[in-house]
Amino acid sequence: MIASAKIPVFAVTFTVAFAAIYVICAELNLTVLTYHPAIGEVDFLWKPERRGPAMYWYGWMLTSLAASLLLAWIATMLPEQWLQRAIGFGCAGAAAYVVIYTLALLVYDQASVELEFLKSRRLSITAAVVVAAVISLLAPASWTQRLWPGWAWVVPLGALAVLGYYLSPYFTR
Repeated sequence: MIASAKIPVFAVTFTVAFAAIYVICAELNLTVLTYHPAIGEVDFLWKPERRGPAMYWYGWMLTSLAASLLLAWIATMLPEQWLQRAIGFGCAGAAAYVVIYTLALLVYDQASVELEFLKSRRLSITAAVVVAAVISLLAPASWTQRLWPGWAWVVPLGALAVLGYYLSPYFTR
Protein backbone atom coordinates (compact mmCIF):
# COMPACT_ATOMS: atom_id res chain seq x y z
CA MET A 1 0.00 0.00 0.00
CA ILE A 2 1.43 3.39 -0.95
CA ALA A 3 1.71 6.15 1.64
CA SER A 4 -1.02 8.32 0.08
CA ALA A 5 -3.49 5.43 0.36
CA LYS A 6 -2.87 5.12 4.11
CA ILE A 7 -4.65 8.37 5.00
CA PRO A 8 -8.06 7.29 3.60
CA VAL A 9 -7.61 3.83 5.14
CA PHE A 10 -6.89 5.42 8.51
CA ALA A 11 -9.84 7.81 8.24
CA VAL A 12 -12.41 5.21 7.19
CA THR A 13 -11.19 2.65 9.71
CA PHE A 14 -11.22 5.20 12.52
CA THR A 15 -14.75 6.36 11.68
CA VAL A 16 -16.21 2.88 11.42
CA ALA A 17 -14.37 1.54 14.46
CA PHE A 18 -15.33 4.53 16.61
CA ALA A 19 -19.05 4.04 15.97
CA ALA A 20 -18.94 0.31 16.69
CA ILE A 21 -16.67 0.58 19.72
CA TYR A 22 -18.73 3.42 21.20
CA VAL A 23 -21.84 1.23 21.18
CA ILE A 24 -19.92 -1.58 22.86
CA CYS A 25 -18.51 0.81 25.48
CA ALA A 26 -21.91 2.32 26.22
CA GLU A 27 -23.62 -1.05 26.48
CA LEU A 28 -20.97 -2.75 28.60
CA ASN A 29 -20.05 0.45 30.47
CA LEU A 30 -16.39 0.21 29.49
CA THR A 31 -15.11 3.58 30.59
CA VAL A 32 -11.60 4.90 31.18
CA LEU A 33 -12.84 7.55 33.55
CA THR A 34 -15.89 8.56 35.55
CA TYR A 35 -16.85 12.17 36.16
CA HIS A 36 -18.84 13.15 39.25
CA PRO A 37 -20.20 16.65 38.45
CA ALA A 38 -21.84 17.23 41.86
CA ILE A 39 -18.51 16.96 43.66
CA GLY A 40 -16.27 17.91 40.72
CA GLU A 41 -14.12 14.76 40.79
CA VAL A 42 -12.79 12.52 38.04
CA ASP A 43 -11.98 8.87 38.78
CA PHE A 44 -9.98 6.42 36.72
CA LEU A 45 -12.08 3.56 35.28
CA TRP A 46 -15.67 2.86 36.33
CA LYS A 47 -16.79 4.09 39.74
CA PRO A 48 -20.33 4.03 41.17
CA GLU A 49 -22.37 7.16 41.82
CA ARG A 50 -21.48 9.21 44.84
CA ARG A 51 -23.31 12.35 45.93
CA GLY A 52 -25.20 12.85 42.70
CA PRO A 53 -25.11 11.07 39.35
CA ALA A 54 -21.92 9.86 37.72
CA MET A 55 -21.18 10.71 34.08
CA TYR A 56 -19.66 7.90 32.05
CA TRP A 57 -20.00 9.50 28.62
CA TYR A 58 -16.54 11.11 28.73
CA GLY A 59 -15.00 7.75 29.54
CA TRP A 60 -16.87 6.02 26.74
CA MET A 61 -15.63 8.65 24.30
CA LEU A 62 -12.01 8.29 25.46
CA THR A 63 -12.17 4.49 25.39
CA SER A 64 -13.62 4.60 21.86
CA LEU A 65 -11.00 7.13 20.77
CA ALA A 66 -8.07 5.06 22.03
CA ALA A 67 -9.34 1.78 20.59
CA SER A 68 -10.28 3.37 17.25
CA LEU A 69 -6.90 5.02 16.89
CA LEU A 70 -5.20 1.69 17.57
CA LEU A 71 -7.37 -0.18 15.06
CA ALA A 72 -6.92 2.52 12.43
CA TRP A 73 -3.15 2.42 12.89
CA ILE A 74 -3.16 -1.39 12.58
CA ALA A 75 -5.29 -1.10 9.42
CA THR A 76 -2.67 1.13 7.79
CA MET A 77 -0.05 -1.56 8.42
CA LEU A 78 -2.03 -4.48 6.96
CA PRO A 79 -1.62 -5.67 3.38
CA GLU A 80 -4.51 -4.56 1.20
CA GLN A 81 -5.80 -8.12 0.66
CA TRP A 82 -6.15 -8.65 4.43
CA LEU A 83 -7.74 -5.26 4.80
CA GLN A 84 -10.34 -6.05 2.15
CA ARG A 85 -11.21 -9.32 3.92
CA ALA A 86 -11.45 -7.45 7.24
CA ILE A 87 -13.84 -4.91 5.71
CA GLY A 88 -16.03 -7.72 4.41
CA PHE A 89 -15.93 -9.48 7.78
CA GLY A 90 -16.78 -6.29 9.69
CA CYS A 91 -19.68 -5.31 7.45
CA ALA A 92 -21.09 -8.84 7.41
CA GLY A 93 -20.69 -9.12 11.18
CA ALA A 94 -22.39 -5.81 11.90
CA ALA A 95 -25.28 -6.53 9.58
CA ALA A 96 -25.65 -10.08 10.91
CA TYR A 97 -25.65 -8.87 14.53
CA VAL A 98 -28.38 -6.32 13.89
CA VAL A 99 -30.53 -8.87 12.05
CA ILE A 100 -29.94 -11.75 14.48
CA TYR A 101 -30.43 -9.70 17.65
CA THR A 102 -33.51 -7.98 16.24
CA LEU A 103 -35.06 -11.32 15.27
CA ALA A 104 -34.18 -12.80 18.69
CA LEU A 105 -35.86 -9.90 20.48
CA LEU A 106 -38.87 -10.08 18.18
CA VAL A 107 -39.28 -13.79 18.93
CA TYR A 108 -38.75 -13.11 22.65
CA ASP A 109 -41.43 -10.40 22.70
CA GLN A 110 -43.96 -12.53 20.81
CA ALA A 111 -43.31 -15.83 22.59
CA SER A 112 -45.95 -17.26 24.91
CA VAL A 113 -43.29 -19.04 26.98
CA GLU A 114 -40.23 -17.55 28.68
CA LEU A 115 -37.24 -17.64 26.30
CA GLU A 116 -34.81 -15.60 28.39
CA PHE A 117 -31.75 -16.88 26.49
CA LEU A 118 -32.88 -14.90 23.42
CA LYS A 119 -32.11 -11.64 25.24
CA SER A 120 -28.46 -12.66 25.56
CA ARG A 121 -26.27 -10.41 23.46
CA ARG A 122 -23.46 -12.93 23.75
CA LEU A 123 -25.52 -15.47 21.80
CA SER A 124 -26.28 -12.94 19.05
CA ILE A 125 -22.65 -11.80 18.88
CA THR A 126 -21.43 -15.38 18.60
CA ALA A 127 -23.93 -16.14 15.84
CA ALA A 128 -22.98 -12.92 14.00
CA VAL A 129 -19.26 -13.74 14.17
CA VAL A 130 -19.96 -17.22 12.80
CA VAL A 131 -22.11 -15.82 9.99
CA ALA A 132 -19.48 -13.18 9.16
CA ALA A 133 -16.69 -15.77 9.18
CA VAL A 134 -18.63 -18.09 6.88
CA ILE A 135 -19.44 -15.23 4.50
CA SER A 136 -15.84 -13.99 4.56
CA LEU A 137 -14.35 -17.42 3.98
CA LEU A 138 -16.83 -18.54 1.33
CA ALA A 139 -16.85 -15.29 -0.62
CA PRO A 140 -14.92 -15.64 -3.85
CA ALA A 141 -11.60 -13.83 -3.89
CA SER A 142 -12.82 -11.65 -6.73
CA TRP A 143 -15.52 -10.21 -4.42
CA THR A 144 -12.95 -9.07 -1.88
CA GLN A 145 -10.19 -7.91 -4.19
CA ARG A 146 -11.45 -4.36 -4.12
CA LEU A 147 -14.49 -3.66 -2.03
CA TRP A 148 -16.11 -0.31 -2.48
CA PRO A 149 -15.26 1.76 0.63
CA GLY A 150 -18.84 3.02 0.64
CA TRP A 151 -19.83 -0.30 2.21
CA ALA A 152 -18.22 0.98 5.38
CA TRP A 153 -21.48 2.83 6.20
CA VAL A 154 -23.05 -0.52 7.17
CA VAL A 155 -21.13 -0.71 10.46
CA PRO A 156 -21.94 2.80 11.80
CA LEU A 157 -25.55 2.45 10.66
CA GLY A 158 -25.83 -0.85 12.49
CA ALA A 159 -24.14 0.65 15.55
CA LEU A 160 -26.59 3.56 15.58
CA ALA A 161 -29.55 1.20 15.19
CA VAL A 162 -28.38 -0.89 18.13
CA LEU A 163 -27.66 2.21 20.24
CA GLY A 164 -31.07 3.63 19.38
CA TYR A 165 -32.72 0.41 20.47
CA TYR A 166 -30.74 0.34 23.73
CA LEU A 167 -31.67 3.95 24.51
CA SER A 168 -35.32 3.73 23.47
CA PRO A 169 -36.54 3.21 27.08
CA TYR A 170 -35.12 6.63 27.99
CA PHE A 171 -37.17 8.32 25.27
CA THR A 172 -40.41 6.39 25.68
CA ARG A 173 -41.03 6.82 29.41
